[in-house]
Amino acid sequence: MKRGKVLHGLYLFVAALWCGEMTFFAAGGAFTVLKLATTRHNAGTINRALLDLIDLSSYAAVLVLLALLALLGQSWPRLNRALSLRLLIVAVAATFASHLIITPEMMSLRNAMGAIIDLVPKTDPLRAEWGRLHGFSSMALLLRILAAAGLFIFGFGPSVTAANLAETPKVEPLPT
Repeated sequence: MKRGKVLHGLYLFVAALWCGEMTFFAAGGAFTVLKLATTRHNAGTINRALLDLIDLSSYAAVLVLLALLALLGQSWPRLNRALSLRLLIVAVAATFASHLIITPEMMSLRNAMGAIIDLVPKTDPLRAEWGRLHGFSSMALLLRILAAAGLFIFGFGPSVTAANLAETPKVEPLPT
């Protein structure tokens, strides 16, 4: 029983940490770098490195959460296990898309522009395509944030089951 509680706590911790890191980057980290960097081009270089770290940590989080889900096994309600597994698949698909397709293509377009992105007009077809891919990148990150939040929420499901409620001891009134 104690091992299950430790694994459950670790599951919640990893899901929350992963969700928090991505939310922090999306809500403030990327914008802060953009404001503090000397050019948008430099900010893009820094944000790309940060996004690569988020992609790597996403792979790690998915693997750890999948392992914990397997170890927790039947102690979780079937619906929670099924939905959690599906969210892990969505998260790893979004990570693959971001890391292996979208970001490399964005970097290729950025290099093909021939000048730093600050000097390329927004009407330039390469910059417009880069902006479209940036939107896809943002959506892939949002999808991972929502998946991680869902995994965290579903992680609370096992602790509130009919079996657990039945095990709760009744409180006797104090003698007078």
